[in-house]
Amino acid sequence: MEKYIINIDTKQTREKPRTGSCEFGLISNRVAEHIEELSLEKIIDEVGNKGKAFCRALLIGGQRKEENFQRQIFLVLDFDSNPDYEAFKRKCREYNLQYTFTYRTLSWKKEDQRFRAIFVLDEWIENKQTAKAANYLLLKLFDEDSGTLADQNCKDLPRIFLGGKKIIEQNPEARVSIMDIVYAFHDYYRKVKGSNYQARLKTVAKDIGVKIIDGALGIYEPSMISENIQDQDMIKESNVVLILPDCKEDVIKRPVYKEDVNKGQQELRIIPGVSLETLKEMCPLFSDYVEEKRDLSHGEKFFLATNLRYFKGGKQWFFDHLKEHKSKWKKDWDGYIVNYLPARCDTCQCPHINDCHCTSLYQNAGRRIRMLSNVNRYFDADDCVEQLNKCLERAVDEPGDGIHIIKAQTALGKTEAYCSLIQKRSDKKFLIAVPTCRLQDEIVERLQYKGVECAKTESIYTKVKKLGLPDLEEKIERLYEKGYGRFVVKEIRQYKNQNREELTKNQKQELDKLTGRKKELEQVRCIVTTHAFLLMMGTEKLQDYNIIIDEDILLTLFKENWSMPLADIELAVEEQILSKKNTSILKDILKMQDQEAKQVEFAQLNDVQLDNLYKEGISFDGPLPKLLESSFVVMDSLHQEILFSKKITLPPGKLIVLSATADDKLYEDVAGEERQIYFQPIYNAKYKGKVIQYTGHTMSRKCIKMVGEEEVFRKVKEIAGDIPIITFKMLDAKMDIHFGKTEGFDSYKGQDIAIVGTPHNRPAFYKLIGAALGYHTDGKITNHRIKRNNYSFPIMTFSNTDMQNLQLFFIESELEQAIGRSRVLREDCTVYVFSNYPCQQAELIEKPYLDFQNEDEMDDVEE
Repeated sequence: MEKYIINIDTKQTREKPRTGSCEFGLISNRVAEHIEELSLEKIIDEVGNKGKAFCRALLIGGQRKEENFQRQIFLVLDFDSNPDYEAFKRKCREYNLQYTFTYRTLSWKKEDQRFRAIFVLDEWIENKQTAKAANYLLLKLFDEDSGTLADQNCKDLPRIFLGGKKIIEQNPEARVSIMDIVYAFHDYYRKVKGSNYQARLKTVAKDIGVKIIDGALGIYEPSMISENIQDQDMIKESNVVLILPDCKEDVIKRPVYKEDVNKGQQELRIIPGVSLETLKEMCPLFSDYVEEKRDLSHGEKFFLATNLRYFKGGKQWFFDHLKEHKSKWKKDWDGYIVNYLPARCDTCQCPHINDCHCTSLYQNAGRRIRMLSNVNRYFDADDCVEQLNKCLERAVDEPGDGIHIIKAQTALGKTEAYCSLIQKRSDKKFLIAVPTCRLQDEIVERLQYKGVECAKTESIYTKVKKLGLPDLEEKIERLYEKGYGRFVVKEIRQYKNQNREELTKNQKQELDKLTGRKKELEQVRCIVTTHAFLLMMGTEKLQDYNIIIDEDILLTLFKENWSMPLADIELAVEEQILSKKNTSILKDILKMQDQEAKQVEFAQLNDVQLDNLYKEGISFDGPLPKLLESSFVVMDSLHQEILFSKKITLPPGKLIVLSATADDKLYEDVAGEERQIYFQPIYNAKYKGKVIQYTGHTMSRKCIKMVGEEEVFRKVKEIAGDIPIITFKMLDAKMDIHFGKTEGFDSYKGQDIAIVGTPHNRPAFYKLIGAALGYHTDGKITNHRIKRNNYSFPIMTFSNTDMQNLQLFFIESELEQAIGRSRVLREDCTVYVFSNYPCQQAELIEKPYLDFQNEDEMDDVEE
């Protein structure tokens, strides 16, 4: 009985784990590490009935990496989008494709009968490109035009497939050849593409890296190779031959450099300071070349040569890794390659072109903002929503007091997901925390529409604002600002007694409620509150509730900080109104160096001491009581003040955070080792609309002031049109939506909008949060080239990586939240971004668009 070597799991899986989860990672590692030799009948049973995951390719090396590919004999189709088993069988009969077995996947349901089909080849494939071609062509036979759609993302060689819960059919003797697939593909494509067949065929040929010969893919049985193509570059397998494109002919020769100079063009500069490792990350083709992952064609080497010649050290790298024909390439390099401009990626049919989306290696490296090679994959939005719903329900049912962070794009449907879950799960109690009171009202309305009984929390200040008493409202706001929140009820009681004759019946009743005994939180099934109110609630009030936090609560926590003028601290020391210990700490604060961060431990004021301080009536611009409750301070000599904050702590109990910008590292640092963090990123969907980003200038506050606000807005309107703008509040105090206040707004849904500015905070702010998180806060902000979100770009930041991450989190959160106001994920609109911080899925335009008086002035701003 014939046996097959296969990467297969050592354990059974009965329920489908979520992609990216710890469980999925363990399965992946076991499959990569474990190789068995089994009969086909055993493989069918282990995979189809017992739920053991496997890999269609044989991988040796213990890791699921393409370079560990050895050979392949299994082909797999995955049907999980409107699966139609009968349509699949009809298709196989029509094109004479013999499948070996099929099985129900772990997510099979009676109403959603997902399945997987395995084909066994008549002979092993030994070459990666041949294996990719076979996988690709079989998938194309079951694309969106076929009547039943197979998952088109299953192209990568080391992909694993989970086992099933039951065999549907098995034909252990059935085999298929690569040529069977090639012939079936041609027949199918001619049928469904019609007059567009030849054009589509060229795209397929380019994707799999073969030549078009006589109107067909250059894939043949060895016996059919004619004399006129025997001298072509080819890949030979035992039962199939792939004819490779003639790259020497396909390379588009560029004008020589001297001719370009004669036409008035400037000489291309040599790019210095790019390391070998950076180039490998930037260009997967160059990585293939250096790490000898495969033999590159002449065209691919030509592409690298014409690009590397413009890098300092590029020639040395090229010849250090060239394995043959060195003397010929050296002659060609000195003879004509030095006269070429950098070749474009599309001239050598680079196999990575659909992943990189760059024009040439030189152009990518020469950009201030460089796209790296590991580009994010995008998924259907409905699949992302399905994953979001499943993750949310799992988090609700998970025991313990861990923090579940579900990171999902803005406008994906997070609000609808948890509102629908609350409606469905009448067995559980929920507390929803949102960033703003306005959004709080919207959520209450949405839940009530779904028939969910819910209560809304309100702060004393919010309740007073509704009474139409501006003088009382002003007094209370002042008390909170100055740190005397404990005296608010006393002030309301005094106001009520002094103004009883002028108050309406309703005002009297409401003020009586505010000054009476506090009521316990209503024990309803759902409570809707704000982030700020949640942070003030007692532990005993939360223990019965599943807490779902809409948007990132860390932004609320981090912004819970205050400032105090140095003059106020000097006055407090001079007046001797505090204890000796607290006065001594204030004296030490006054001695701090600029940007120095310090942990402090004041003696807490009791009610009597606070009351005495309040009665002293000394006028401080800053909230002195809040300073005496703080734990961390930072000196800001430029603004002649200190910044301070308390310890940063999350609410107790299990938390479920739904956010588009959450950062797992920051949550780990805030939570510490006591609480488990479960981070679940949801698949990203492709934007329906567009983000066009102009990165030619920093667009910091300084940059905008130097150019002039009127000139900046004039240029923005010239580029983007007269559309709504989100920018710094300092530029337009009347705007409702601005940096620092973007979350939850839906008024720009479907509209073209412009985002103007890079929302930096002052270094002292970052250092204050960093000190509270235990980071090393020494050092200044300087220019660094960093890597983030598949980009490499320069930015003024800290050298410490933790501080870098903190700073970039703030900038990124503000920009992405602003972009999300248009709902570009779901709406066909355009967002214009004017900032040098690269945003997700943006089309980047680096050309400068503002006029500076001179180059030195521009360099000063940009650096």
